[in-house]
Amino acid sequence: MNSTRHRLWAGWFCLGSCAAPTAQAAERVVLYGDESYRPYSFVENGEFKGIYVDILTKAAERMKPEYVIDLLPAPWKRGLLYVERGSGFGLFPPGLKKERGYIQQYSVPLYRETVVVFCTDKVMRSNPQQFPADFAGLVMGINNGFLLSDRLMQAAQRGIVKLEEAKDNDSNLKKLALGRIDCYVSDRGAALYSAKQLRSTESGFNLELHEAAVLSNEDTFIGYSAKASPPYKFDFINKMDAVLTEMKNSGEVEAIITGYFR
Repeated sequence: MNSTRHRLWAGWFCLGSCAAPTAQAAERVVLYGDESYRPYSFVENGEFKGIYVDILTKAAERMKPEYVIDLLPAPWKRGLLYVERGSGFGLFPPGLKKERGYIQQYSVPLYRETVVVFCTDKVMRSNPQQFPADFAGLVMGINNGFLLSDRLMQAAQRGIVKLEEAKDNDSNLKKLALGRIDCYVSDRGAALYSAKQLRSTESGFNLELHEAAVLSNEDTFIGYSAKASPPYKFDFINKMDAVLTEMKNSGEVEAIITGYFR
């Protein structure tokens, strides 16, 4: 009798448990990011960090358990190649470029990067406002290999301003502090972050940046490959957009950005 009851109970248990649907496994999604783009995405002491990395790490937490997102650093040109070939699903943070037809769809904007002109106190005393007319004859520092603004390049080609290259943000900021260049043209966020780091690590560096003119703005995004088409592609894109929009509306994105510049 007891044996019969045990067999009946075991049978009903099997019916209930065996018929229960198996939980769907999470989709693992890889997003590549520029590995050397301070303060937005960069590797430091083996850790991938930066404004965009922090934003997307928080977004990834909200995409669980349906999606598990890996943020992986890559050299920028290699990341673009991954997306072009379809071996990479998504890449951050490209701007909108018509020549990149291999990027099929873009996320909602992550941030608006702005190229600005920072100048010495001496230059600022003349209250320059119109670029390039009010900057005629000035030496403008830029980073090696960076074409930051068509307006700047046209002014240099016409001989209105002179460009002087240095290897990176730190070098140009030190030159600006010493008055060896009149102005420095840079992405606003990159310059503010580098100046903050220098003030904390370089004895005697106390340069406060004075913004004289805005040259250009560009929104940045997650760019998704035209060739990579996993079944979850558009569901993922839509849900990521919804999460990013929610984070912007709640002030979380702004808090992350502000933390890098204060």
